[in-house]
Amino acid sequence: MAKMTMFLTIMPTPAAPDLKQLVARLPQPLHQMQGRSAKALMLPDNIVCFQRRTAIDLNKPRRGRALHHRFVLICALKTSVTVCVDERSIRLKAGEALLVFPFQFHHYAEAQQASLSWLFVTFELEAPEALAGLRFRPLRLTPRLIALVADLVATYETERTADLPVLLLAVLLERLRRLKPAAAPEQIASSSPQSGLKLRVNQLAQRSGESPGIGEIARSLGISPSHLRARFRASCGVSIGRHLRQLRLERACGLLRLGPQRVSEIAEQCGFASIYSFSRAFRLAYGVSPLAYRHSGRAAPAPASAGRQGRIWVNKSSKKRA
Repeated sequence: MAKMTMFLTIMPTPAAPDLKQLVARLPQPLHQMQGRSAKALMLPDNIVCFQRRTAIDLNKPRRGRALHHRFVLICALKTSVTVCVDERSIRLKAGEALLVFPFQFHHYAEAQQASLSWLFVTFELEAPEALAGLRFRPLRLTPRLIALVADLVATYETERTADLPVLLLAVLLERLRRLKPAAAPEQIASSSPQSGLKLRVNQLAQRSGESPGIGEIARSLGISPSHLRARFRASCGVSIGRHLRQLRLERACGLLRLGPQRVSEIAEQCGFASIYSFSRAFRLAYGVSPLAYRHSGRAAPAPASAGRQGRIWVNKSSKKRA
């Protein structure tokens, strides 16, 4: 992290504006006791800053597509890499940043070079919809933003409390919200109601490491299962049952790579009725058995064709069926 701090601090920053000129432009207030009131502030929490130096480290510690409840702010300082977020491939160039939202599948394609310098800032936010406009948007890191990032990293290393890093990250996020996207407008996903529904379903599906069914999720959302099915298909273009199965299989991919659990234990943990139904679903989705995937050394399984995915079968007698 010390090298990262040095790298950020030595990058060129814009000349500070002349304070006398700024002061000279200030108006004389009519009412000196009536000023501007602050709106609701976005204060992130539980901040973690770290770096990645090589392309092979990008998909660690979890091989396969990551899925968790935190925001991930990626600042590519050196080397371009393709970031795969949900079903989109986003080319993140050196000097750009990208915000990955909670419960978005994400992994990284191979970099152009073996060495890189990427900063990761992960955090939590109570109101994720406040940053909805940054979804799938590569953003250019201007010199002023680089200076903010450098301050954030420096205070993260030196401050004993999180107060100052939280405030600096809040300022950085607000600045990013006001930036124009680096990508062309047609390449940017518009924020719409379906993203909120999908996010909420993902949150409920991953809560407490369980695998709830459609009925349980519908009750949590205060709607009927049939209404949930119709809304999800209309807004997301896929059935919620298939989406939940994919969530469970993605989770299984991570568990197969992460630890020494037996395949039967992973099958039960991911909500499958038996190891046989799990193996069948996994093979239909990815074209290999769970054991073959575990020993293959691949970063992530290549999904089978849409036709094969559509035939994924899960024992309907499971209490945790999708």
